[in-house]
Amino acid sequence: MNNVHKWSRIMGSEEIALIGMGCASFLIPLGLTVVAALRKSKMALAAMAFLWAGFTALMFFQLSITGGWDALLYVLLLLFVSAPAAVGGLIGGLVGWARADQAQPEKATSVVSAGGLDQKG
Repeated sequence: MNNVHKWSRIMGSEEIALIGMGCASFLIPLGLTVVAALRKSKMALAAMAFLWAGFTALMFFQLSITGGWDALLYVLLLLFVSAPAAVGGLIGGLVGWARADQAQPEKATSVVSAGGLDQKG
């Protein structure tokens, strides 16, 4: 039996789309923040945080002025786009920053450790 056919019997295309959107909105910020943090680009990390905060604020604003079933769209966007993006961005930034710190060699702090003194004396 084909795996796609088997999964389509279990979940409909709407459920697959919601799960896919949640996964994509987690993995894309995760990858972008890991790359930005590995390069120690504070400007790129700040820009991504600003975009996320703006999107989240806009969804909350729309949620506050919308009533009834129309508000469901904004709730779903907050749950399946904003929340996974925040978690992915936070994890990616922390992991990337920690790996960048590990990748940098220890810097010489004195002339002796840098090999500046002559061994002959």
